[in-house]
Amino acid sequence: MFKKLKSGPNYGYVILLLLCLAISLADFGQFQVSSLADRLRTALGLSQSQYSAIATAPLLAGIIFGFLSGVLMDRFGIRVVTVSVVLTAAGLVLRMLWGTFTALYISGILIGCSATFINTTAPKIIGGWFPRERATPLMGVVLAVANLAMALGTGTAALFSTVAAAFRFSAALAAAVLLLWFLFIAEKRETGAKQAEEPVPVSESIRAVGKHGGVWLLSLFCLGSVAAIGSVSVFLPQALMSRGMTEVQAGWLSMAVTLGNMATNFVSPAIIRRFGTSRKRLCLMVCVYSLGEAVLVALGWRASGVLLPVLLFFSGFCAMGFLAFYQTIPLTLRGIGSRYSGTAMGLIITVQLGASVVLPSYVIAPIAGDDYRLIFLLLGALPLLPALLSPLLPVKDMFGEKK
Repeated sequence: MFKKLKSGPNYGYVILLLLCLAISLADFGQFQVSSLADRLRTALGLSQSQYSAIATAPLLAGIIFGFLSGVLMDRFGIRVVTVSVVLTAAGLVLRMLWGTFTALYISGILIGCSATFINTTAPKIIGGWFPRERATPLMGVVLAVANLAMALGTGTAALFSTVAAAFRFSAALAAAVLLLWFLFIAEKRETGAKQAEEPVPVSESIRAVGKHGGVWLLSLFCLGSVAAIGSVSVFLPQALMSRGMTEVQAGWLSMAVTLGNMATNFVSPAIIRRFGTSRKRLCLMVCVYSLGEAVLVALGWRASGVLLPVLLFFSGFCAMGFLAFYQTIPLTLRGIGSRYSGTAMGLIITVQLGASVVLPSYVIAPIAGDDYRLIFLLLGALPLLPALLSPLLPVKDMFGEKK
């Protein structure tokens, strides 16, 4: 029965669902920690820097495996993603032994594996199952579902009676997702000329990507957008509690950022298709989104009343609006294309997540301590990078000659 199903014309949607489930598993588990920050810091006596290290440990998987995951995807196919899903499930189970900093840190790194591998490989996997023109909106779906999982992880963790109960719940989800993955995952089997292509040699893919300036530029665009909003999730619940809110109130309000992340991944690809018909228009849109993120990240958390969740929502909306687009650009770059897109995304994810780990834990937290105004001002400076680089956006291959 499974063989017949996997050979069907619409099986790509099953693969899309599995990608959504696997990336959501990691993101849900990671963002539970943000909402439980006060309990964890009190129970374990953690400093701001130690807590930040635990909260960003899943992103460390991106530094360790980001580039490697893309290279391995180009060489061995989707089986490397299967390994990452197993590692994430193992991390969620190990996290139930949460009584020490070391256990939380190691389990956090494991939890981040499937999100790292899927962020890196999903554009190539989707491009194999669907026409090229559908890659960006479908990548947007994956990212939107991932951000919904972040919102649910942030908003529901504080509702559990104990930290252990919250962690047991995510471990049970891991077992269910792992079972579905092994039952339904399949490699795309190409026909004709595509089938004749041999696996990409590792040295060849590294050389092609390492010397491609467009890939390095995309890394900086993603760094500026994602490192800021990813770090917001680490500090926002504590910042809101410092204003007198309860743990549950802070958790629910923090969901507004990730709901904005989710909404923009559905809406922004359509906006880009409608208005981004030239390189100049795309660059202008990048500036608008980036400047919007900069202002809202720096100041939005200080708003009051109904304005607070609205500004938090739009900070997430601006931050992630172009991420799906950035991640599918390598498929169009001359010298990269689908052959090296896995390795290209590996490099982009490594740079992006490296900044998301290093900046909050080892730069911003030591400088600002518990001064949340300074923390968010520093985070708000990061999106200025893609705004400044917008004239260099490497999209000329999409439109022929540079306009």
